[in-house]
Amino acid sequence: MIEWRADTSRWMQVATVLRKRIESGEYPPGRLISERGLVEEFGVAYTTIRKATKHLREEGLIYTRPYLGSFVGPEPPAEESGEA
Repeated sequence: MIEWRADTSRWMQVATVLRKRIESGEYPPGRLISERGLVEEFGVAYTTIRKATKHLREEGLIYTRPYLGSFVGPEPPAEESGEA
């Protein structure tokens, strides 16, 4: 469990932890980012996790596939991901 800081929003703190895990290689490219797992790990609402993952998606660190989930980037080209 994370020790929350009062001066920063929780979603930003979660995003910071996830960014560090991605940049260190703890979360390698292609790894599924499970919202449910993060909700349980951090003890926060889905909304908080979704704000954090949206931020990381905007930074290009993760990508989302409808009905499959979010994954650590870089996003593979369309032909590798099964899309035409």
